[in-house]
Amino acid sequence: MFCAVLTLLALTSPLCVKEDGPPDFCHDLDCPKYTVKDSSLGPDVELRSYEAGVWVSTNIKGVRYDKAVGTGFMRLFAYISGANEDMKKIPMTAPVRVELTPGQGPFCEDHFKVSFFVPFDMQESGPPAPVDSTVFVDPAPAADYYVLSYPGRTNEKEIIDKATSLVRALDDQMLPYDFTSFFAAGYDSPFRIFNRHNEVWVAAGAELAAAQAEAKQA
Repeated sequence: MFCAVLTLLALTSPLCVKEDGPPDFCHDLDCPKYTVKDSSLGPDVELRSYEAGVWVSTNIKGVRYDKAVGTGFMRLFAYISGANEDMKKIPMTAPVRVELTPGQGPFCEDHFKVSFFVPFDMQESGPPAPVDSTVFVDPAPAADYYVLSYPGRTNEKEIIDKATSLVRALDDQMLPYDFTSFFAAGYDSPFRIFNRHNEVWVAAGAELAAAQAEAKQA
């Protein structure tokens, strides 16, 4: 279902900061820095500009979303619990970010990259190397994303529905975007019952980036 929907759409997850500190949905955890460039795009939709940042990631493919996230989370949790060259415990951060890339061709094997954000005090020096060969340090360049936020518990179907809704809203406004993949971001532990926060991120298109670069030079 996942890759079929994304393939159809293709044819037709910086500081979470505000003036008085990080957003409440970060729950006092380190989370990627961003600034909001446009909040007038629709209900719960923002254009955010994320700073470059370092993540730790792992790739999973050929399984459903829930299993991929569970497998990826446990690999990364082992890493921050001491499965690294320094045998160091690393604080938990937010969000747990998952890049979803639809498979190509008739067998449509979907690909997932699950990531933890590296704490601020390790961003410049770099985190310790993983001992698990399936886990890797994953620097991310500065980038702009359209972000749709929504509450509650989530699942694969809802993530796809939210991404679909976001892309349609961008199409309606003729805004450029890159949908070769997209991100799902979750900010809460499974034990949090109320005030849960989820996001889907779609990369802003090259045309927007070029226009911004031209505006800076003017």
